[in-house]
Amino acid sequence: MLGKKTAEPINAKISSVIGSDMVVDGDIRAKEAVRVEGSVTGDVVTEGALIISASGKVKGNVKGSSIIIGGSLEGDLTSGGRTEVVSTGKVIGNIRTKSLVVDENAVFQGQCTMNVDSISSPAQNSSENTEEQKKEEQEKENNNSNNKWNKR
Repeated sequence: MLGKKTAEPINAKISSVIGSDMVVDGDIRAKEAVRVEGSVTGDVVTEGALIISASGKVKGNVKGSSIIIGGSLEGDLTSGGRTEVVSTGKVIGNIRTKSLVVDENAVFQGQCTMNVDSISSPAQNSSENTEEQKKEEQEKENNNSNNKWNKR
């Protein structure tokens, strides 16, 4: 149906909260879900969900199983599941995710790679992309040469 959200919300037990009056300078690593309401300068990596609330600010790369951005993120985002940028959210950086939802009035400036089976590092992707591009170009050349002969 139109206007009906079919995606299920992220139900995760939040084990760590960065409060609205907290300022963290450094990387954060967690096994379960993390909620950021304050300010973090550094990378945030969690095996669970990551929620950046409307008052939350992160300057660094983030990685999680599913991610909701309600505040601001300046850095790259990697998610093995669903990523949502809500109407109050702002993402300045690249996104690698399985699925992406960007609400109206949300801000996203960067590139997005979606529906990748295995999320890997950007360095690996650049070398894989060049190999894939070479293969695609070769296939196009083969198809073009086959088409020339088929037209005669």
